[in-house]
Amino acid sequence: MMCVTVVISMFAVAIFNIGIYTVVKKQFEDRSIDIAKLVSLGVDPQRLKNVKKAVMDIYDKTDNKVLSDQWGTPEFEAYTSRFSSIEDMEDYKQLRADLRRMQDVLDVNCLYMIWVDAKNECYIYLVDAAYEDPCPPGCIDPVYLENADVFHDLSAGFPPNITNTKEYGWLIATGMPVFDDQGEVVAYATVDISMNTVMAQQRRSLLYAAAVFLVLTVVVCLVGIWSVTHVIINPINKLSQAAKQYTHTRKAFSELNISRGDEIGVLADSMVRMEVEISNYIEDLEKTTGDLTYAREQAEQLNLVANIDPLTQVRNKRAYDIKAARLNENPQPYGIVMLDLNDLKAVNDTYGHEKGDICIKNLCKIICRIFKHSPVYRVGGDEFIVILENDDYANRDALLGAATDTFRINSENTEKQPWDRVTAAVGYAIYDPEKDRGVDDVLKRADESMYKQKRKMKDTN
Repeated sequence: MMCVTVVISMFAVAIFNIGIYTVVKKQFEDRSIDIAKLVSLGVDPQRLKNVKKAVMDIYDKTDNKVLSDQWGTPEFEAYTSRFSSIEDMEDYKQLRADLRRMQDVLDVNCLYMIWVDAKNECYIYLVDAAYEDPCPPGCIDPVYLENADVFHDLSAGFPPNITNTKEYGWLIATGMPVFDDQGEVVAYATVDISMNTVMAQQRRSLLYAAAVFLVLTVVVCLVGIWSVTHVIINPINKLSQAAKQYTHTRKAFSELNISRGDEIGVLADSMVRMEVEISNYIEDLEKTTGDLTYAREQAEQLNLVANIDPLTQVRNKRAYDIKAARLNENPQPYGIVMLDLNDLKAVNDTYGHEKGDICIKNLCKIICRIFKHSPVYRVGGDEFIVILENDDYANRDALLGAATDTFRINSENTEKQPWDRVTAAVGYAIYDPEKDRGVDDVLKRADESMYKQKRKMKDTN
Protein backbone atom coordinates (compact mmCIF):
# COMPACT_ATOMS: atom_id res chain seq x y z
CA MET A 1 0.00 0.00 0.00
CA MET A 2 2.91 2.29 0.74
CA CYS A 3 4.20 1.79 -2.82
CA VAL A 4 0.75 2.49 -4.30
CA THR A 5 0.47 5.74 -2.33
CA VAL A 6 3.94 6.86 -3.42
CA VAL A 7 3.14 6.13 -7.08
CA ILE A 8 -0.12 8.11 -6.86
CA SER A 9 1.67 11.06 -5.25
CA MET A 10 4.35 11.08 -7.93
CA PHE A 11 1.67 10.89 -10.62
CA ALA A 12 -0.15 13.91 -9.17
CA VAL A 13 3.10 15.90 -8.96
CA ALA A 14 3.89 15.10 -12.58
CA ILE A 15 0.44 16.21 -13.77
CA PHE A 16 0.66 19.39 -11.70
CA ASN A 17 4.09 20.11 -13.21
CA ILE A 18 2.73 19.67 -16.74
CA GLY A 19 -0.09 22.10 -15.97
CA ILE A 20 2.32 24.78 -14.65
CA TYR A 21 4.71 24.37 -17.59
CA THR A 22 1.94 24.54 -20.20
CA VAL A 23 0.47 27.76 -18.81
CA VAL A 24 3.82 29.50 -18.30
CA LYS A 25 5.12 28.43 -21.71
CA LYS A 26 2.01 29.84 -23.44
CA GLN A 27 2.30 33.14 -21.55
CA PHE A 28 5.94 33.58 -22.53
CA GLU A 29 5.26 32.64 -26.14
CA ASP A 30 2.55 35.32 -26.32
CA ARG A 31 4.85 37.83 -24.63
CA SER A 32 7.68 37.16 -27.06
CA ILE A 33 5.31 37.60 -30.03
CA ASP A 34 4.03 40.93 -28.66
CA ILE A 35 7.56 42.23 -28.04
CA ALA A 36 8.79 41.16 -31.49
CA LYS A 37 5.79 42.86 -33.14
CA LEU A 38 6.36 46.02 -31.09
CA VAL A 39 10.03 46.14 -32.08
CA SER A 40 9.17 45.53 -35.77
CA LEU A 41 6.96 48.63 -35.64
CA GLY A 42 9.50 50.71 -33.71
CA VAL A 43 12.51 50.48 -36.05
CA ASP A 44 13.10 52.62 -39.16
CA PRO A 45 12.65 50.29 -42.17
CA GLN A 46 14.69 52.54 -44.45
CA ARG A 47 17.73 52.49 -42.13
CA LEU A 48 17.32 48.72 -41.77
CA LYS A 49 17.12 48.34 -45.54
CA ASN A 50 20.38 50.30 -45.96
CA VAL A 51 22.22 48.16 -43.39
CA LYS A 52 20.85 44.92 -44.89
CA LYS A 53 22.07 45.90 -48.36
CA ALA A 54 25.57 46.66 -47.06
CA VAL A 55 25.77 43.34 -45.13
CA MET A 56 24.36 41.19 -47.96
CA ASP A 57 26.67 42.78 -50.56
CA ILE A 58 29.67 41.52 -48.55
CA TYR A 59 27.96 38.21 -47.66
CA ASP A 60 27.14 37.37 -51.30
CA LYS A 61 30.72 38.06 -52.37
CA THR A 62 32.21 35.83 -49.63
CA ASP A 63 32.92 32.23 -50.62
CA ASN A 64 34.19 30.83 -47.31
CA LYS A 65 31.27 31.47 -44.93
CA VAL A 66 31.87 30.46 -41.28
CA LEU A 67 29.00 29.56 -38.92
CA SER A 68 28.80 30.96 -35.38
CA ASP A 69 29.54 27.53 -33.88
CA GLN A 70 33.19 28.33 -34.72
CA TRP A 71 33.07 31.51 -32.61
CA GLY A 72 36.55 32.52 -31.42
CA THR A 73 38.45 30.58 -34.06
CA PRO A 74 40.85 32.35 -36.47
CA GLU A 75 38.53 31.36 -39.33
CA PHE A 76 35.53 32.97 -37.66
CA GLU A 77 37.48 36.16 -36.82
CA ALA A 78 38.75 36.40 -40.41
CA TYR A 79 35.24 35.96 -41.77
CA THR A 80 33.53 38.53 -39.51
CA SER A 81 36.34 41.09 -40.05
CA ARG A 82 35.02 41.47 -43.60
CA PHE A 83 31.95 43.17 -42.13
CA SER A 84 33.78 45.51 -39.72
CA SER A 85 32.97 48.58 -41.86
CA ILE A 86 29.23 48.02 -41.29
CA GLU A 87 29.54 49.02 -37.62
CA ASP A 88 30.82 52.46 -38.70
CA MET A 89 27.63 53.20 -40.69
CA GLU A 90 25.45 55.90 -39.13
CA ASP A 91 22.31 53.85 -39.93
CA TYR A 92 23.82 50.85 -38.07
CA LYS A 93 24.72 52.94 -35.02
CA GLN A 94 21.24 54.50 -34.87
CA LEU A 95 19.49 51.12 -35.25
CA ARG A 96 21.62 49.57 -32.51
CA ALA A 97 20.93 52.54 -30.20
CA ASP A 98 17.16 52.27 -30.87
CA LEU A 99 17.19 48.53 -30.22
CA ARG A 100 19.12 48.93 -26.97
CA ARG A 101 16.65 51.51 -25.69
CA MET A 102 13.76 49.15 -26.45
CA GLN A 103 15.71 46.23 -24.94
CA ASP A 104 16.19 48.15 -21.68
CA VAL A 105 12.54 49.29 -21.52
CA LEU A 106 11.12 45.86 -22.33
CA ASP A 107 13.58 44.02 -20.02
CA VAL A 108 14.52 41.19 -22.40
CA ASN A 109 17.80 39.34 -22.96
CA CYS A 110 18.45 40.64 -26.43
CA LEU A 111 16.92 42.22 -29.52
CA TYR A 112 18.46 41.77 -32.95
CA MET A 113 17.72 42.08 -36.67
CA ILE A 114 18.33 39.21 -39.09
CA TRP A 115 17.81 38.23 -42.72
CA VAL A 116 17.50 34.74 -44.22
CA ASP A 117 19.50 32.87 -46.85
CA ALA A 118 17.05 30.28 -48.20
CA LYS A 119 19.68 28.62 -50.38
CA ASN A 120 21.99 27.80 -47.46
CA GLU A 121 19.12 27.46 -44.91
CA CYS A 122 20.59 29.93 -42.47
CA TYR A 123 20.05 33.45 -41.20
CA ILE A 124 22.46 36.38 -41.10
CA TYR A 125 22.77 38.92 -38.28
CA LEU A 126 22.35 42.55 -39.38
CA VAL A 127 22.23 44.40 -36.01
CA ASP A 128 22.60 42.88 -32.52
CA ALA A 129 21.68 45.07 -29.51
CA ALA A 130 23.47 42.88 -26.95
CA TYR A 131 25.78 44.78 -24.58
CA GLU A 132 28.16 41.84 -24.10
CA ASP A 133 29.49 39.60 -26.90
CA PRO A 134 27.04 40.82 -29.57
CA CYS A 135 26.90 38.83 -32.77
CA PRO A 136 28.74 40.96 -35.36
CA PRO A 137 27.14 41.86 -38.72
CA GLY A 138 27.37 38.91 -41.08
CA CYS A 139 27.35 36.30 -38.27
CA ILE A 140 25.57 33.14 -39.45
CA ASP A 141 23.28 30.73 -37.56
CA PRO A 142 21.38 27.76 -39.04
CA VAL A 143 17.59 27.99 -39.25
CA TYR A 144 15.85 25.31 -37.17
CA LEU A 145 13.47 22.92 -38.90
CA GLU A 146 10.56 24.43 -36.92
CA ASN A 147 11.12 27.76 -38.73
CA ALA A 148 11.64 26.38 -42.25
CA ASP A 149 8.34 27.93 -43.45
CA VAL A 150 10.13 31.30 -43.68
CA PHE A 151 11.96 30.08 -46.80
CA HIS A 152 8.64 29.69 -48.64
CA ASP A 153 6.75 32.62 -47.08
CA LEU A 154 8.86 35.57 -45.90
CA SER A 155 5.91 37.00 -43.95
CA ALA A 156 5.75 33.84 -41.80
CA GLY A 157 8.62 35.07 -39.65
CA PHE A 158 9.99 32.92 -36.82
CA PRO A 159 7.29 31.53 -34.48
CA PRO A 160 8.20 31.15 -30.78
CA ASN A 161 10.82 28.43 -30.33
CA ILE A 162 12.39 27.31 -27.05
CA THR A 163 16.05 26.28 -27.25
CA ASN A 164 18.71 25.35 -24.71
CA THR A 165 22.18 25.65 -26.24
CA LYS A 166 25.68 26.09 -24.86
CA GLU A 167 26.19 29.30 -26.81
CA TYR A 168 22.96 31.17 -25.92
CA GLY A 169 21.47 29.36 -22.91
CA TRP A 170 17.81 28.54 -22.26
CA LEU A 171 15.78 30.94 -24.38
CA ILE A 172 12.50 31.46 -26.16
CA ALA A 173 13.17 33.21 -29.48
CA THR A 174 10.60 34.83 -31.77
CA GLY A 175 11.06 36.83 -34.98
CA MET A 176 8.49 39.08 -36.66
CA PRO A 177 8.85 40.64 -40.15
CA VAL A 178 9.60 44.32 -40.60
CA PHE A 179 7.64 45.71 -43.57
CA ASP A 180 8.51 48.73 -45.70
CA ASP A 181 6.05 51.23 -47.20
CA GLN A 182 5.31 48.87 -50.10
CA GLY A 183 4.45 46.00 -47.75
CA GLU A 184 7.64 44.06 -48.53
CA VAL A 185 9.63 42.27 -45.84
CA VAL A 186 12.87 44.15 -45.10
CA ALA A 187 14.20 41.95 -42.28
CA TYR A 188 13.09 40.26 -39.03
CA ALA A 189 12.92 41.81 -35.57
CA THR A 190 13.91 38.99 -33.21
CA VAL A 191 13.69 38.78 -29.42
CA ASP A 192 15.37 36.39 -26.96
CA ILE A 193 13.72 35.93 -23.55
CA SER A 194 15.41 33.87 -20.82
CA MET A 195 13.42 30.93 -19.53
CA ASN A 196 15.70 30.39 -16.50
CA THR A 197 13.69 32.53 -14.07
CA VAL A 198 10.38 30.96 -15.04
CA MET A 199 11.74 27.46 -14.95
CA ALA A 200 13.33 28.10 -11.55
CA GLN A 201 9.93 29.15 -10.21
CA GLN A 202 8.41 26.04 -11.73
CA ARG A 203 11.06 23.85 -10.10
CA ARG A 204 10.49 25.48 -6.70
CA SER A 205 6.76 24.92 -7.04
CA LEU A 206 7.37 21.34 -8.07
CA LEU A 207 9.73 20.68 -5.14
CA TYR A 208 7.21 22.22 -2.78
CA ALA A 209 4.44 20.05 -4.21
CA ALA A 210 6.67 16.96 -4.03
CA ALA A 211 7.53 17.69 -0.40
CA VAL A 212 3.84 18.12 0.44
CA PHE A 213 2.96 14.86 -1.26
CA LEU A 214 5.81 13.03 0.44
CA VAL A 215 4.81 14.20 3.91
CA LEU A 216 1.18 13.33 3.26
CA THR A 217 2.19 9.91 1.97
CA VAL A 218 3.97 9.11 5.24
CA VAL A 219 1.05 10.43 7.31
CA VAL A 220 -1.48 8.45 5.28
CA CYS A 221 0.51 5.22 5.72
CA LEU A 222 0.74 5.76 9.47
CA VAL A 223 -3.01 6.35 9.79
CA GLY A 224 -3.72 2.93 8.49
CA ILE A 225 -4.26 0.81 5.41
CA TRP A 226 -7.98 0.30 6.05
CA SER A 227 -8.85 3.92 5.17
CA VAL A 228 -6.81 4.11 1.96
CA THR A 229 -9.57 3.32 -0.53
CA HIS A 230 -12.30 5.59 0.81
CA VAL A 231 -10.28 8.27 2.51
CA ILE A 232 -7.26 8.69 0.22
CA ILE A 233 -7.61 7.16 -3.24
CA ASN A 234 -10.85 8.90 -4.24
CA PRO A 235 -9.79 12.41 -3.12
CA ILE A 236 -6.41 11.95 -4.79
CA ASN A 237 -8.17 10.93 -8.01
CA LYS A 238 -10.16 14.17 -7.79
CA LEU A 239 -6.98 16.15 -7.29
CA SER A 240 -5.38 14.39 -10.27
CA GLN A 241 -8.36 15.29 -12.44
CA ALA A 242 -8.13 18.88 -11.21
CA ALA A 243 -4.44 18.93 -12.12
CA LYS A 244 -5.28 17.72 -15.63
CA GLN A 245 -7.88 20.46 -15.97
CA TYR A 246 -5.55 23.14 -14.63
CA THR A 247 -4.61 24.31 -18.12
CA HIS A 248 -8.30 25.08 -18.83
CA THR A 249 -9.26 26.69 -15.52
CA ARG A 250 -7.27 28.28 -12.75
CA LYS A 251 -9.80 27.28 -10.09
CA ALA A 252 -9.67 23.53 -10.54
CA PHE A 253 -8.55 22.82 -6.95
CA SER A 254 -10.67 25.53 -5.30
CA GLU A 255 -13.82 24.20 -6.97
CA LEU A 256 -13.33 20.77 -5.36
CA ASN A 257 -14.38 22.25 -1.96
CA ILE A 258 -12.50 19.58 -0.01
CA SER A 259 -12.85 20.65 3.65
CA ARG A 260 -11.49 17.95 5.93
CA GLY A 261 -9.35 17.80 9.01
CA ASP A 262 -7.19 14.91 7.82
CA GLU A 263 -4.18 14.59 5.51
CA ILE A 264 -6.26 14.90 2.34
CA GLY A 265 -7.59 18.21 3.63
CA VAL A 266 -4.02 19.39 4.21
CA LEU A 267 -3.09 18.29 0.68
CA ALA A 268 -6.14 20.04 -0.81
CA ASP A 269 -5.40 23.23 1.15
CA SER A 270 -1.79 23.14 -0.02
CA MET A 271 -2.96 22.69 -3.61
CA VAL A 272 -5.38 25.59 -3.26
CA ARG A 273 -2.63 27.82 -1.86
CA MET A 274 -0.28 26.82 -4.64
CA GLU A 275 -3.07 27.41 -7.14
CA VAL A 276 -3.60 30.93 -5.79
CA GLU A 277 0.14 31.70 -5.89
CA ILE A 278 0.50 30.43 -9.44
CA SER A 279 -2.66 32.26 -10.56
CA ASN A 280 -1.28 35.49 -9.10
CA TYR A 281 1.96 34.92 -10.96
CA ILE A 282 0.11 34.25 -14.21
CA GLU A 283 -1.98 37.40 -13.69
CA ASP A 284 1.27 39.35 -13.39
CA LEU A 285 2.39 37.85 -16.69
CA GLU A 286 -0.92 38.82 -18.29
CA LYS A 287 -0.54 42.36 -16.96
CA THR A 288 2.91 42.52 -18.50
CA THR A 289 1.40 41.44 -21.82
CA GLY A 290 -1.22 44.16 -21.47
CA ASP A 291 1.48 46.73 -20.75
CA LEU A 292 3.36 45.64 -23.85
CA THR A 293 0.22 45.98 -25.96
CA TYR A 294 -0.33 49.48 -24.58
CA ALA A 295 3.30 50.38 -25.28
CA ARG A 296 2.93 49.17 -28.86
CA GLU A 297 -0.23 51.25 -29.34
CA GLN A 298 1.51 54.30 -27.88
CA ALA A 299 4.45 53.81 -30.25
CA GLU A 300 2.09 53.64 -33.22
CA GLN A 301 0.28 56.79 -32.04
CA LEU A 302 3.55 58.69 -31.54
CA ASN A 303 4.72 57.72 -35.00
CA LEU A 304 1.42 58.95 -36.46
CA VAL A 305 1.55 62.26 -34.58
CA ALA A 306 5.17 62.85 -35.63
CA ASN A 307 4.11 62.83 -39.31
CA ILE A 308 0.98 65.04 -39.04
CA ASP A 309 0.78 68.84 -39.27
CA PRO A 310 -1.19 69.98 -36.15
CA LEU A 311 -2.95 72.91 -37.88
CA THR A 312 -4.26 71.21 -41.03
CA GLN A 313 -4.09 67.52 -40.01
CA VAL A 314 -2.37 66.62 -43.30
CA ARG A 315 1.14 65.19 -43.53
CA ASN A 316 4.07 67.39 -42.51
CA LYS A 317 7.62 68.03 -43.81
CA ARG A 318 8.96 64.95 -41.98
CA ALA A 319 6.39 62.74 -43.73
CA TYR A 320 7.33 64.33 -47.07
CA ASP A 321 11.04 63.60 -46.50
CA ILE A 322 10.22 59.94 -45.78
CA LYS A 323 8.07 59.70 -48.94
CA ALA A 324 10.78 61.42 -51.02
CA ALA A 325 13.39 58.94 -49.78
CA ARG A 326 11.14 56.02 -50.75
CA LEU A 327 10.55 57.46 -54.22
CA ASN A 328 14.30 57.85 -54.68
CA GLU A 329 14.77 54.24 -53.56
CA ASN A 330 12.03 52.89 -55.83
CA PRO A 331 11.44 55.32 -58.75
CA GLN A 332 8.06 55.15 -60.51
CA PRO A 333 5.91 57.57 -62.54
CA TYR A 334 4.88 60.51 -60.37
CA GLY A 335 4.36 64.26 -60.43
CA ILE A 336 4.79 67.01 -57.86
CA VAL A 337 2.35 69.89 -57.42
CA MET A 338 3.65 72.92 -55.50
CA LEU A 339 1.09 75.41 -54.10
CA ASP A 340 1.82 78.72 -52.35
CA LEU A 341 -0.99 80.65 -50.61
CA ASN A 342 -1.49 84.23 -51.81
CA ASP A 343 -1.90 87.29 -49.56
CA LEU A 344 -1.35 85.45 -46.26
CA LYS A 345 0.75 88.32 -44.87
CA ALA A 346 -1.97 90.87 -45.71
CA VAL A 347 -4.60 88.80 -43.88
CA ASN A 348 -2.30 88.32 -40.86
CA ASP A 349 -1.46 92.03 -40.68
CA THR A 350 -5.04 93.23 -41.19
CA TYR A 351 -7.18 90.64 -39.41
CA GLY A 352 -4.76 88.77 -37.18
CA HIS A 353 -2.99 85.39 -37.28
CA GLU A 354 -6.15 83.53 -36.27
CA LYS A 355 -7.73 84.53 -39.61
CA GLY A 356 -4.44 83.70 -41.30
CA ASP A 357 -4.68 80.17 -39.89
CA ILE A 358 -8.22 79.92 -41.33
CA CYS A 359 -6.77 80.91 -44.74
CA ILE A 360 -4.23 78.09 -44.51
CA LYS A 361 -6.88 75.54 -43.47
CA ASN A 362 -9.27 76.67 -46.26
CA LEU A 363 -6.50 76.25 -48.83
CA CYS A 364 -5.74 72.78 -47.43
CA LYS A 365 -9.42 71.78 -47.73
CA ILE A 366 -9.46 72.82 -51.41
CA ILE A 367 -6.26 70.89 -52.13
CA CYS A 368 -7.52 67.74 -50.39
CA ARG A 369 -10.87 67.95 -52.19
CA ILE A 370 -9.30 68.25 -55.65
CA PHE A 371 -6.39 65.82 -55.16
CA LYS A 372 -8.36 63.39 -53.02
CA HIS A 373 -6.41 60.30 -54.12
CA SER A 374 -2.95 61.77 -53.45
CA PRO A 375 -0.94 62.51 -50.29
CA VAL A 376 -0.89 66.19 -49.31
CA TYR A 377 1.99 67.70 -47.31
CA ARG A 378 2.28 71.08 -45.57
CA VAL A 379 6.00 71.81 -45.90
CA GLY A 380 6.03 75.48 -44.85
CA GLY A 381 3.85 78.19 -43.35
CA ASP A 382 1.81 78.70 -46.53
CA GLU A 383 3.34 76.07 -48.85
CA PHE A 384 1.84 72.69 -49.74
CA ILE A 385 3.12 69.81 -51.85
CA VAL A 386 1.01 67.12 -53.51
CA ILE A 387 2.68 63.96 -54.87
CA LEU A 388 0.56 62.62 -57.74
CA GLU A 389 0.62 58.87 -58.37
CA ASN A 390 -1.61 56.27 -60.02
CA ASP A 391 -5.06 57.67 -61.01
CA ASP A 392 -4.31 61.27 -59.99
CA TYR A 393 -1.11 61.13 -62.01
CA ALA A 394 -3.05 59.92 -65.06
CA ASN A 395 -5.68 62.67 -64.59
CA ARG A 396 -3.19 65.42 -63.67
CA ASP A 397 -4.22 67.86 -66.42
CA ALA A 398 -7.88 67.78 -65.37
CA LEU A 399 -7.00 68.12 -61.68
CA LEU A 400 -4.65 71.04 -62.28
CA GLY A 401 -7.35 72.70 -64.36
CA ALA A 402 -9.84 72.21 -61.55
CA ALA A 403 -7.43 73.83 -59.09
CA THR A 404 -6.87 76.82 -61.37
CA ASP A 405 -10.64 77.25 -61.90
CA THR A 406 -11.35 77.05 -58.18
CA PHE A 407 -8.80 79.76 -57.34
CA ARG A 408 -10.06 81.97 -60.19
CA ILE A 409 -13.67 81.70 -58.98
CA ASN A 410 -12.54 82.44 -55.40
CA SER A 411 -10.67 85.57 -56.50
CA GLU A 412 -13.78 86.89 -58.29
CA ASN A 413 -16.15 86.21 -55.39
CA THR A 414 -16.15 89.51 -53.52
CA GLU A 415 -18.97 88.41 -51.22
CA LYS A 416 -16.64 86.12 -49.28
CA GLN A 417 -14.46 87.28 -46.40
CA PRO A 418 -10.76 87.71 -47.32
CA TRP A 419 -9.79 84.61 -45.30
CA ASP A 420 -12.40 82.53 -47.16
CA ARG A 421 -11.50 83.90 -50.62
CA VAL A 422 -8.25 81.95 -50.81
CA THR A 423 -6.13 81.70 -53.95
CA ALA A 424 -2.76 80.13 -54.57
CA ALA A 425 0.01 79.97 -57.14
CA VAL A 426 0.34 76.47 -58.58
CA GLY A 427 3.45 74.86 -60.06
CA TYR A 428 3.81 71.34 -61.47
CA ALA A 429 6.52 69.00 -62.75
CA ILE A 430 6.67 65.29 -63.59
CA TYR A 431 9.53 62.87 -62.96
CA ASP A 432 11.79 62.31 -65.99
CA PRO A 433 13.99 59.22 -65.37
CA GLU A 434 16.45 60.32 -68.08
CA LYS A 435 17.05 63.79 -66.62
CA ASP A 436 16.09 63.80 -62.96
CA ARG A 437 18.50 62.42 -60.34
CA GLY A 438 15.74 62.27 -57.77
CA VAL A 439 12.79 63.97 -56.11
CA ASP A 440 14.73 67.18 -55.42
CA ASP A 441 15.15 67.82 -59.16
CA VAL A 442 11.41 67.39 -59.78
CA LEU A 443 10.55 69.59 -56.78
CA LYS A 444 12.91 72.31 -58.00
CA ARG A 445 11.16 72.47 -61.39
CA ALA A 446 7.72 72.48 -59.74
CA ASP A 447 8.88 75.29 -57.42
CA GLU A 448 10.18 77.32 -60.37
CA SER A 449 6.88 76.79 -62.19
CA MET A 450 4.95 77.94 -59.10
CA TYR A 451 7.01 81.12 -58.66
CA LYS A 452 6.66 81.87 -62.37
CA GLN A 453 2.88 81.75 -61.98
CA LYS A 454 3.06 83.83 -58.76
CA ARG A 455 4.99 86.59 -60.59
CA LYS A 456 2.50 86.46 -63.42
CA MET A 457 -0.40 86.82 -60.96
CA LYS A 458 1.28 89.83 -59.29
CA ASP A 459 1.90 91.48 -62.69
CA THR A 460 -1.78 90.92 -63.62
CA ASN A 461 -2.98 92.51 -60.36
